[in-house]
Amino acid sequence: MNLATPLLAALVAVAGGSVLGADQASAEVTCSPTPINRPVCPAASGPTSASFLDPTSVIIAPRRIQLAPQVYVAPFARLDASQASIHMGPESNVQDNVAVVGGGAPDRKRERRLARLGLEETSGVKTGERVILAHGSRVVGPARLGVGKVIQVPDGEGGTASDSGVFVSFGAEVDGAILERDSGLSALARVGPGVRLPSGFIVLPGKNVTTQAQAEDPALGKVRPIVAADREFNAGVVEVNVGLAREYTQLYRDDPTNVTGINFDPGGNEFDESRDLPRVESDLCTGPQVRKPEFPNRVIGDACFADSLAELRDKMSRSISIRADEGGPFGIGTITRMDRGVIFHALEGTDLRTGDNVTYGAGVIVHGGGRPQVDPTTGLAAPTVIGDNVVLADGSIVFRSLVRNGTKVGTRSVVVGSELTLGQVIPDRVIYANDGVFGPVEW
Repeated sequence: MNLATPLLAALVAVAGGSVLGADQASAEVTCSPTPINRPVCPAASGPTSASFLDPTSVIIAPRRIQLAPQVYVAPFARLDASQASIHMGPESNVQDNVAVVGGGAPDRKRERRLARLGLEETSGVKTGERVILAHGSRVVGPARLGVGKVIQVPDGEGGTASDSGVFVSFGAEVDGAILERDSGLSALARVGPGVRLPSGFIVLPGKNVTTQAQAEDPALGKVRPIVAADREFNAGVVEVNVGLAREYTQLYRDDPTNVTGINFDPGGNEFDESRDLPRVESDLCTGPQVRKPEFPNRVIGDACFADSLAELRDKMSRSISIRADEGGPFGIGTITRMDRGVIFHALEGTDLRTGDNVTYGAGVIVHGGGRPQVDPTTGLAAPTVIGDNVVLADGSIVFRSLVRNGTKVGTRSVVVGSELTLGQVIPDRVIYANDGVFGPVEW
């Protein structure tokens, strides 16, 4: 399977400075997300420069956390600086249920590997600008993301443009590593302690990079060169999340109760101009609108449920983020069970639909985006669809795919750019891309 094609590059490489020294970090205008600076950081800043933290985000040791301007922190993300500091560079984003942990547990073998990179356990997590931490990903310090000077890269039109930063995709992990600018990780990929991922490379889906040779040599099967489609995709993600930071700030300023529970999307962006509320008792979006700021999960924007509000309360666990603030609408059929940490989102200009009697395990990610196939009625890329009586096991990911009735996607498996057959079973820990098995999840 050729993973260097622009199509699959955009499918599997979704999220998405020099090592920031004391001088660079101190010169940059930053904000600590102390209680007074949440959800808008700094509290008095204007929407065009503010960072925004969803009120459900978990912030530990906020005075050891620095956010540069225009950072977006999504629902149920966790920034833990209890062991070491965290610095997020300008125009970066920390998406739903992402964990950024400043320091890991002491380990002599790990410390020796870190020393090869000049990292110490207490040196924390620092990023440059335009670093994308996509849904469910994890960064464990000490780590540096966005290392090196701004790079001029091909723009796909015969010219050049500045690189688009760093992208860490769905469920991926950076643990005690350095990622240079213009690099990234695909879904459920990992870079381990003591490894420096060079500029111009992306880790393939499900791969676990544990040696420097694996990070530098595509012939070893763990990385591939970044292509123009990756950079274009990443630039779009950055633009969207900068817009969300701005417009959520404005939404909060209009009314602080607008940014909790079941509520409005912020609107105000080219990709989503109007503010919408979720609807219940109709997955076709004809049921009553609902606004419940006290609801424990985040349900945002043009998401329509076949279940009633009472049924949603009964069937949903906690830390769930259904966020129709970029793509939409979402038509969500009856839910059998939705476990902790489920995430729904969609790319700009796309929607998604799920059928009835669907079981969502803990940490499932359902992400809308145009499938490789074209809808013959519209001539556009077909939407992401989940059929009836489907089981999505814990930690599974569905992106830009059709999952037909009666199928099961196994634990920590990815289905991307594919059309599953009726009743098909995807085993646990498998990357299923472009209608075939690409390989296992190695960690």
